Amino acid sequence: MARVLVIGGTGYLGSLIGATLLEKTQDFVVLAARPGHQRDDIVARLRMEMTAAGDPDGAALERLRIVRLPAPGDSRGFSSLFRENRIDEVINCAGAVHYFDVEALQASTIDLVNDLLRASKEARINRFIHVSTAFACGFSLEPSVEALLPEPPADPTPYTRFKRRSEYLVAESGLPFIILRPSIVIGDSRDGHYFGPDYGVYQYWESFAKVMMDRYRDTIHVVASDHSLPLVHQDAFVSTLLAVRARGACGAFVNVVSPEEQLPSVKALWRQYCDLVVRPHRLFCYDSIEEAPVRELDTRHRAFLNITAINSRISSWGWRFDTTHRDRLIEEGLVFPPVTLQSVRKCQSRFVASSPATRDYLQKFEQLFPDAPKQPRARALADALAEGPGGSWLL
Repeated sequence: MARVLVIGGTGYLGSLIGATLLEKTQDFVVLAARPGHQRDDIVARLRMEMTAAGDPDGAALERLRIVRLPAPGDSRGFSSLFRENRIDEVINCAGAVHYFDVEALQASTIDLVNDLLRASKEARINRFIHVSTAFACGFSLEPSVEALLPEPPADPTPYTRFKRRSEYLVAESGLPFIILRPSIVIGDSRDGHYFGPDYGVYQYWESFAKVMMDRYRDTIHVVASDHSLPLVHQDAFVSTLLAVRARGACGAFVNVVSPEEQLPSVKALWRQYCDLVVRPHRLFCYDSIEEAPVRELDTRHRAFLNITAINSRISSWGWRFDTTHRDRLIEEGLVFPPVTLQSVRKCQSRFVASSPATRDYLQKFEQLFPDAPKQPRARALADALAEGPGGSWLL
């Protein structure tokens, strides 16, 4: 039974980790939040994940304490936080939500990490788990190693560069550490539920709904290559976290990525989404935005391609990862559900049920799809999906 300090617990991965520790372990969880986050909102988000995991009563919330995260550079405040809560383990998944906000990236991935490491060494904690990203390797021509990463020829964004720097801080701190590098985390493999913000593939779907569903479009142009998209289901991520903790593998770098041979391509995902929702007569896919006929498209279509340009560029790269730790954990019994076209469809269906713009689109234009497989009416679809074990949630 550990006393675990979770940093970044008001975000998607942080709340997912907090809920998992409460549900699957006997650990006492201390969640540190910046001023402005309301306790009721934090608890409500944790309760949703715990309900989806089979604990509707939320009895495990008795082992939760929510405290204020000290201001940057407040060494006395961080020391008091660790001492008063008797912290013996840290799980840090804090991070800036914008790729190019260098000031925010410096504060969340460098300054905060330094504050945490300093207090952790003073408190002599047992373990420091740092959640990074699989894309910290940058646009490298070599597979991402499960070790400290060399400098790549280029980075997709400043975000990946800062994440790589923060890994060095943790690894060179002298503390017992584990660094987890998840790829693009999507909803639960079992029912598709997802309580996170519109990042990654959800940004694609939500941007499309908001920008492109003002009318029916006979022809759609998207940036979608034949490369596999490195997705990982959230239940695979938290299962890996629990397995690594139980194994006590300090000093480990773990690429938390799905088996590549089963991953769908970006092009296949777009075709499936179009079959499920958009149903154009023609879908044109390009390897890059430079290949797309941007100037020939209407204003909204151009805006959609520009909004998703960064993620499209990331998805068009041939990412490769060393998976030694994951493979060994699977051999030892880790259940790691793969991402497949069918499992992503569950997530897409959940999204359709939770997106008002998408529901309105289906209701308004379903008469244009007489030859398409009959779908339940939008409201009925939403109700049917909400009856699943994940519950309903408007993103």
